[in-house]
Amino acid sequence: MLLIPLCLVGSGAAALDLPAHPGEFWLRRDALPVPATASDTVRFTSLVALTEHALRTRAASRAAWLAIQAEAARLDEAEAARWPTLSAQFAFTQSRALSSSGAAVPTLHRYGPSLTLNYLIHDFGARSAGIEAQRYQLIARLLQNDRVLQDVIAEVEAAAFALLAARARVDAETEQEAALRASVDAVAIRLRGGLASRADELRARAALAEAQRARQLAERDRAKADAALKQAAGLAQTQTLVLDWDTAPPQQADVLLADLLAEAERQRPDLGALRAAAAAARQDAAQARAARWPSLSLSANTGRTFFLEDERTPSSTYNIGVNVVVPLADGGRLRAAARAAEREAERLDAEFDAGRADAARAVADAYFDTRDAQAARGFVAVQFDSASESARAAASRYAAGVGSLLELLTAQADLARARQARAQADTDWLAAFSRLNHALGRLPGVAQEGHP
Repeated sequence: MLLIPLCLVGSGAAALDLPAHPGEFWLRRDALPVPATASDTVRFTSLVALTEHALRTRAASRAAWLAIQAEAARLDEAEAARWPTLSAQFAFTQSRALSSSGAAVPTLHRYGPSLTLNYLIHDFGARSAGIEAQRYQLIARLLQNDRVLQDVIAEVEAAAFALLAARARVDAETEQEAALRASVDAVAIRLRGGLASRADELRARAALAEAQRARQLAERDRAKADAALKQAAGLAQTQTLVLDWDTAPPQQADVLLADLLAEAERQRPDLGALRAAAAAARQDAAQARAARWPSLSLSANTGRTFFLEDERTPSSTYNIGVNVVVPLADGGRLRAAARAAEREAERLDAEFDAGRADAARAVADAYFDTRDAQAARGFVAVQFDSASESARAAASRYAAGVGSLLELLTAQADLARARQARAQADTDWLAAFSRLNHALGRLPGVAQEGHP
C-alpha cells in the first residue's frame, strides 16, 4: 500500500525520523504510484486489491506524492544553509589608467580565476528555525498525503458496497419475478379448470409486469453503481469489472464511544497535519524574531591574476575576514513577519480545535450507524424467515384451493421486500463500518483470505 503511517502526539513531531536527504529519498522511482496496464476485463479477488489499484491509478494519489517530493526538496534546500558556499569565477578585463603627467599609459589585459568562500557562523537560531519550519512542513505534507489516500480508499469502499447492494437488489427482483411467473402459470391452470376467474389472471399478470419493471430499474441502478465504482477505482468505463470475493460483515466490537473519540484524535492524519503546520508557523515566527539580531559570518577570497603582456609578472591575492551584520532599520518588516507567523499558528490551532470537533461528530455518527446496522441485521433475519414461511404457506393454500390469489400475491410481495431488506442490511453494515474506519483515521486492515 502507499500509506505512510505517521502520528503526532503533542510536540513530538520533531522526533520523527526523516531521511538524511528527503528530496533524494522521495525521488526514488518506486515511490510514485505507477498506473496498471489497462485490459478489457479487470478482476479483483479482494477489496484490498481493488483499493490498491485505485491508489496506484488515481490522479489524487500522484498529486499527493508529487507534493511530498516538493516539500522534501524544500527541506533539502533549507538544510543546505548549514554548509558554507564556495563559488569560482574567471574574469578577463581590459583597463587603462589615467596619467596626471600626460605620459602615455599602456593598456593592460588581465585574466585569471578566483575562489570565494562564505559561511554563516552564528545568527541567533534564525537558520535552525527555518530548517525546523520546513521539517514540520514536510511532516504535515506526509500526513495530508495519508488523509488523501484514506479519502480515496473510503470512496472506493463506498462505491464497492453500493455496487454489491445493487447486485443484491437485482437478484432479489429476479427471484420475485420468477415467483410471480410461477403464480401466473398456476392461475392459468386453475382458470382452465374453472377454479379461478379472469380477474385473478389479470391481477397476477399485472403483478408480474410490476416485478419485471422493478427488475429493470434494479439493473439500471446496478449499471450506474458499476460506473461509479469504475470511476472511483481509476478504471475506464469500457472495461469489464469483476469482483470475485465473498463479503463477510465483520463482528461488532464492544467498544466505548469515548475510546473511539480518543483514537480519532490520536491517529487522524488531518489533525496531525494541522499540528505540524502550526509548529511550522511557530518556527517561522522564531526565525523572523532571530533575524532582527546581528549575524556573524566568515568570508574569504583568493585569486591568481595573469597578463597578456609579457613584461608583467602574474600575481596572487587573497583576503579573509569576519563580518558582523547588524539590522538597524527595515521599516518593521521582520516584526510584522513574526507577528503574522504567530497569528498563523494561532489560526491553525483554532482549525485543529474545529477539526477535532468535526472528527468527534463524524465518529459519533458512524458509531451509532454501525450499532444500528448491526441490530438491523438481526431484525431483518427474523423478517425474512417469517416472510419465507408465510409465502410457502400461502402457495400451499392456493394450490390446495383454500387460499385466495390476493393472499398469495401479498405474501410474495412481503417476501420480495424481505429479500431486499436482507441484501441491503449486510451492505449497510459494511458501509457503516467503512465510514467508522474513515472517521477514526484507521489504515485498512489486512484482509483474511477470501474476504475483503
